[in-house]
Amino acid sequence: MPSLVLGLTEWITSVVAGLGYPGIFLLMTVEGIITPIPSELIVPFAGYLAQQGVFNLGIVIAIATIGSTLGSTVAYYIGYYGGRPLVLRYGRFVGLGEDDIRWAETWFKKYGDWGNFLGHALPGVRSFMSFPAGMAKMNLKRYVVSTALGSAAWNAVLAVAGFLLLDRWIAVAETTSSVDLYVVVAAIVGIVGYVYWRKRRASRRAQAKA
Repeated sequence: MPSLVLGLTEWITSVVAGLGYPGIFLLMTVEGIITPIPSELIVPFAGYLAQQGVFNLGIVIAIATIGSTLGSTVAYYIGYYGGRPLVLRYGRFVGLGEDDIRWAETWFKKYGDWGNFLGHALPGVRSFMSFPAGMAKMNLKRYVVSTALGSAAWNAVLAVAGFLLLDRWIAVAETTSSVDLYVVVAAIVGIVGYVYWRKRRASRRAQAKA
């Protein structure tokens, strides 16, 4: 593991172990605003500690979700009031480039609320989804709800992975490809199920009116 990642991992684990739930909340709030602090290091370790009896797994997921939603809402307001020029000017300091913003804008315009939900449930994408939502002046209530749901899905995957992997929780951060796949598959299944449910409900209404 590179020394930078190792140092970051040691710092994150010390914060979580030392501060407990407030440490999880603080780190996830900062992570939600887009920083190099990855949730893949924070939540799995908290899940591991939950398995050890230090934390409660459900509370870990809830606090991580609240923190990430709060941080993402701050990022939303940065996009809302600062707009594209501000995000592009300062985003480079945290690894946010113009290509990232352009991709996120296209994604958001195409999928709307569902895109925001999925964006916050997927690693790599979730780090910069909030800014285009703010720039597009997305309804705040819908933004917070879809962000919270997406974050809850991702945090649940990470926390359960750490809970099950025990002292091998770091493997989640090192190789997240399998976790990514599970999230993508779950998201696709959810969308297909929702579309099917909507069609069934519309069909039943049509039959009832006939």
